[in-house]
Amino acid sequence: MQYIVQPGDTLFTIAQKFNTTVDVIARANNISNINVIYVGQILTIPTGGVPPTPVPPPIPVPPPSQTCPVLRRGDRGEAVRRLQTLLLNRGIDPGPIDGIFGFKTETAVRTFQSRSGLVVTGIATVQTWTALGVNCTQPPGPPIPPTPTPPEACYFCPVLRLGRVGPAVRFLQRALQERGFYRGPIDGDFGGRTQQAVRQFQRQQGLTPTGVVNRATWDALGYDCCDEPSPPTGTPIETKVGRGIRHILYTNKAVYNRGENVDITLSKTNITDDEITLRYSTSQIIEITIRNASGNTVWKYSQNRQFAQFNRVITIFEGGTQVISEDWSQVNNSGNQVAPGTYTITVENLATNVSLSVQIQIR
Repeated sequence: MQYIVQPGDTLFTIAQKFNTTVDVIARANNISNINVIYVGQILTIPTGGVPPTPVPPPIPVPPPSQTCPVLRRGDRGEAVRRLQTLLLNRGIDPGPIDGIFGFKTETAVRTFQSRSGLVVTGIATVQTWTALGVNCTQPPGPPIPPTPTPPEACYFCPVLRLGRVGPAVRFLQRALQERGFYRGPIDGDFGGRTQQAVRQFQRQQGLTPTGVVNRATWDALGYDCCDEPSPPTGTPIETKVGRGIRHILYTNKAVYNRGENVDITLSKTNITDDEITLRYSTSQIIEITIRNASGNTVWKYSQNRQFAQFNRVITIFEGGTQVISEDWSQVNNSGNQVAPGTYTITVENLATNVSLSVQIQIR
C-alpha cells in the first residue's frame, strides 16, 4: 500500500503506524538516508503489518518558498547538495552527496526530467526544482529577471598517467580527494596511489579502469574539455596578456548581414609554468558590452539577467586554455533589431579584469 508523508512524520513514526520497521520501508523506497523525507512524498509500505488507523485526508501544506538556482555540470555548493538529496529521495542515484555537479548528477537530472515529462537537458531549471517538490514561487514585488544561460565554456584537459608530475596532477589529486577517492599527499606526482584512486573513480563512474586520465575521465569529474581554437583568417581580433594569461577576443566574421548571429569567442591560455586559479563571486564569468558608432550601449550581456550567487573557481593548467563563446543576435536590450553600422564589442574577463575590444560591421 501507499502512504503520503504528513507534516511532522519521520520514518520511525510511520513504521510504528504500520507495525513495521524503518529498514523495511527504506528498502522498499530506495531511501539511503533514513533522516531525509519530505511532506507529500509517496511511500510504498510493504504488506504484512497490522493496518493502521485510517488517517483523514491531510490539509495541503505547501513547502516553504526556496530559491531555485539554475544548476549545470561544473557547479558546486550547497544548492547542488540539496539537488542531489532530492534526486536520491526520488530513487535516482546522483552519485555522492558532495555538492559537486558532475557526470552522475547530470545523468540523474536527465533521468528525472524524462520521468517527469520535462525537456531533457541535464540542467536543473526552475521547472526541474518544482517537479522535485520545491516551491520556487517568489514573494510579491518587482519581477525577478530570468537566470541567463551562461556562455558556453570548455577547458584544457591533459592526458595524465603514471609518472606524470606537475600542477595538473595536483589539480587531479585535489579533485579525487574531494570525491573521497584519494587520501595521499597533494604533491603533483602521479604515482601508484594516484593511479589506484583514478581506477576506483573510473569503476564508480562505469568507465574502463585504465588508471589513465583521459577526456572521458575529466568529463566524469565535471570538466568540459576542448583544445585552443584558431581564430578564422581575416576576422577582427585583439590579444592582451594579464595575470599570466594570454587573452584572445575574436568574432567569426568582420562584416555581417542584418539578422545574422555574431559569434563572439574569448580564449584564455595559461602561458606560465604553473596552474592559474580564477575566482568568480557569481555564475557570471564575463561581461559583454556592445556599443554603436556614437558610443552608446545597445546591448549588455548582464542587463535584465540574474546570476546565481556562489563562489566559482576555474583552474587553467600550464599551457592550457579556457574557451568561452557567446552569440549576439543583433537585437538590443529592448528587443529591437539594431540598425546597420559599425559596432564595438568589448569583453571583460571578470576574474582578471582584462578587457578586449573588436569592431564589426552590420550592413
